[in-house]
Amino acid sequence: MNIKKTKKLKTALIAIAAVLFWTFIVCFPNPYIFFRNIYRYFRFPIDPSITEIIQGEIPDDPVEIEKFVRNTIKYKFDWQNYGFPDYVATPRQAVMKGEGDCEDRAAVLASLLEAKKIPYNLKASIVHFWVDYPGKRPSRSENEDVSFFGKVDGKHRLKLPDFSQWKRYLEVGKEGAWDVMPLYRKIIMIAGWLIIISMSIVWIKTPYRSSSEPEPHSHIKPKAIE
Repeated sequence: MNIKKTKKLKTALIAIAAVLFWTFIVCFPNPYIFFRNIYRYFRFPIDPSITEIIQGEIPDDPVEIEKFVRNTIKYKFDWQNYGFPDYVATPRQAVMKGEGDCEDRAAVLASLLEAKKIPYNLKASIVHFWVDYPGKRPSRSENEDVSFFGKVDGKHRLKLPDFSQWKRYLEVGKEGAWDVMPLYRKIIMIAGWLIIISMSIVWIKTPYRSSSEPEPHSHIKPKAIE
């Protein structure tokens, strides 16, 4: 591989890394939220004590409890609710806000099932999080085939995701990560991408000069001053 190709490859790799880093910073200006999300996925927040702050009578049947949660927690994307593309809230936060996405609803539902001593399992697909319990009917987005991560019988389980619905995954991911992103964040993100790409192109087109190569006209001796 010649020097020119090596320079292009290095520049491309640096540009890709810079774009990814910039995207991450724009999405998570406070990186703590991102790492806390990962922690909470493995230690999912369950709080049976939320029964004390929930208004209305909580049903005993798990199917009815899930309907109750859907009516209590109105669906809202994390971008709109917390200003991040992903934010794993606590059940108490979700109940206090009265809004949340599938993870928030799952946390509240699992907490109520825990309070009622009803067995349940936590499951997730690439784009969705839900709670499985006795008597729950599988649906297109909530079934064993699409589940690749979860906590079953108290143990974490991980398997290869099902990519047969990849078009739907892309549509749902785009809706939750890009479509509802605040406009000013989109502008900042795209502007950063353009600057990184422009700088990379300029750097690639800059002629390479070895450190051992003499500067232009360095062989010409200056005229002596008479």
